[in-house]
Amino acid sequence: SAKNYHKQRNFYKAAIYASKSLKLNANNKKALYLFEKSYQSALELNKSKIKNFEKIESDSKWPKLYYVYDELKSLSEELESIQSITMSYGLDLLPQDYSEELNRLSPLAAEYHYKRGLEYRKKRDKQSQKNAANEFMSAQEFVSSYKNSKQMYEEARAAALITLLIRPFEGKQNLVNYIRDQLMMVQSKKSKEFLKIITRDQMVSILEEQRLQLSGMVNDNQIGEIGELSAANHILSASLVTTHRPSEKIISEDIEQEKNVVVRREKYLDDDGEEKVKKIKENVYATVDYYKKSAESNLSLTYQITDVNSGRLIYSGTVKTNSKFFHQWATYEGDKRALSSKYDNLCRLKEEFAPSKSELHMLAAQKLPKKLMKKISEHYSN
Repeated sequence: SAKNYHKQRNFYKAAIYASKSLKLNANNKKALYLFEKSYQSALELNKSKIKNFEKIESDSKWPKLYYVYDELKSLSEELESIQSITMSYGLDLLPQDYSEELNRLSPLAAEYHYKRGLEYRKKRDKQSQKNAANEFMSAQEFVSSYKNSKQMYEEARAAALITLLIRPFEGKQNLVNYIRDQLMMVQSKKSKEFLKIITRDQMVSILEEQRLQLSGMVNDNQIGEIGELSAANHILSASLVTTHRPSEKIISEDIEQEKNVVVRREKYLDDDGEEKVKKIKENVYATVDYYKKSAESNLSLTYQITDVNSGRLIYSGTVKTNSKFFHQWATYEGDKRALSSKYDNLCRLKEEFAPSKSELHMLAAQKLPKKLMKKISEHYSN
């Protein structure tokens, strides 16, 4: 890895991996040489970056400078961890302290992101609020609890949050119900930051809590109205199509097997009168019937995400999964010793029943929630 990173001119990672190699084997002189070369190249490259960044007149230079010094700090700490090894070989490399530079830069970098957050916050659209939340969070990465960045983050995040209402999916009820129920359970922590998923059942609970009359309001024609009332911004609808290939058995009959094997041993006297044993070999035969059984289910879920207010289609796509059953076995007649290792192993197996159509469908459905959630997260990750 160190060699590959060095070829790519990623001297920082080359030094880190060369150091790891030295920790595994302190006598690895190639790794030692590579560490020295990568470490020095990383220092030179980062010092060059510092000079270039310092020429930038805007405050955008502060995070850039911080990251460079932070990388230099990591390099220095790595050198310190293997200093006893490098000193024993007479390498003239000494760790350096970058605390002063980092302490100077951290509030400047935090202020830069904080101000950017304030600028984004002025616009009320959700994307701007999301950008603001990310900037306030970045400020805290440089200085924990910088000013009121925590409060500002929470406010911007709440304003940026998109509520996605999941309508009942069309298709086989047991399958689509399972997929919808699992969808929220597999939502990643990262995607939950700016995306809240609710079902129609939860939507009804929201409406009940608001003491609204539900009579006649939950039909598909009024989904936009209900979405607005439940504070949903987008609506996810989907339809599931299933196909099934039933169990099929393929037979290859009368496969001939032949092998020259030891059938008995006979004693004899050699020329010196000593008793010996010789192996008597003969050809043995068998015939094999080879069986293969397979079945398959395929699921295809087509989804659309629409905007509640405009009714405009925002995202759409298709997620596919499948589940396959395959089993093979064999039977034979004749001398078992004639069997090849393949058929010998297969003859030890028995026929198995293929899963039912519904079982295969459910096995395929178990893969769908994660794949669908990944697609949804990707749509909202920008």
